[in-house]
Amino acid sequence: MADSPADSEPTGVTAIDSLSQWLLLDGNRFVIAAGLAVASGLAYLALSITGVAPLVDTQPLFYAFSGLISGNFTLITVVVSINQLLLSQELESPGGLESEIEETVDYREEIEAATNRAAPAEPSGFLRLVVESARRDAQRLGGVTADGLPADAREEIDEIVTDLTATFDRIDDLVEGSESGIFETLSTTLETNFAHEIQRLEEFRRAHGDDLSMATDEAMDDVRDRLREIDIARQYFKSLYLQVELSRLSRYLFYTGLPAIGVSVATLFALTSLSAAPFEEPIRTVVFPTAVAIGVFPLTVLFAFILRTATVTERTVAITPFTTPEQEV
Repeated sequence: MADSPADSEPTGVTAIDSLSQWLLLDGNRFVIAAGLAVASGLAYLALSITGVAPLVDTQPLFYAFSGLISGNFTLITVVVSINQLLLSQELESPGGLESEIEETVDYREEIEAATNRAAPAEPSGFLRLVVESARRDAQRLGGVTADGLPADAREEIDEIVTDLTATFDRIDDLVEGSESGIFETLSTTLETNFAHEIQRLEEFRRAHGDDLSMATDEAMDDVRDRLREIDIARQYFKSLYLQVELSRLSRYLFYTGLPAIGVSVATLFALTSLSAAPFEEPIRTVVFPTAVAIGVFPLTVLFAFILRTATVTERTVAITPFTTPEQEV
């Protein structure tokens, strides 16, 4: 799976923050899974080489590899459960499908009416169109409030417009420099939440409602609508991403689970040797840690993928106009 594009690090971001961002979201899931599996194998190799675990008595290895076999069979059961979940979401009546399609088309037509352009079918192009429309309406809001308001009110609305424009530019730059995949598009909006901007606009309207012209009032409504449309797009992309990611995870667990079970079973067969140990000491020191690394690889794959899906869900759990502390990262 392709990594999401790396953005330039903002001021104050530490190496730990960058590592956490890479581990939770940006990093290739197979690189993380393979790294964890190799690390576990190297840890057991170090224990064996240093004599802490000399592997003289191989009887405990029966329990270890038996546990790996049963654990990987459990993972395959998890795969079946995931596929059942995905299948249950896809099985709808014709009426349900028609209603879903009509609602999606209505939303798409709203975007096209606001932008006077045909909306792209790809998620990245569609998001860029929505963001460009929001930027244009925000700039229009700043223009119509240039006159007719007190200086402090103009400064307040200019600050809101400046903050929104900076956010729109950041999203547009990220989408332009990223791949067109669903996660790459979704990841550009994970640190975007417009609940506070909508609240600021509503507070401004309440404080200066008597001084607002009709054009200003309409421009504020348009900006609020554009912000909601961006959040709708993000939530829809999230639902698509989760279905794609879980379907991939189920397939990857099969790909890694079956070889892991095969290696673990082969190791158990080797341990049935009548001699004290099935291999010479130098070979034994390397073979068993390697078998452990292969045996735990499906678990590390599950860990890597669930870590990202859980992070995405946590950071997009609230919808406009609400927010949560987890979304204020």
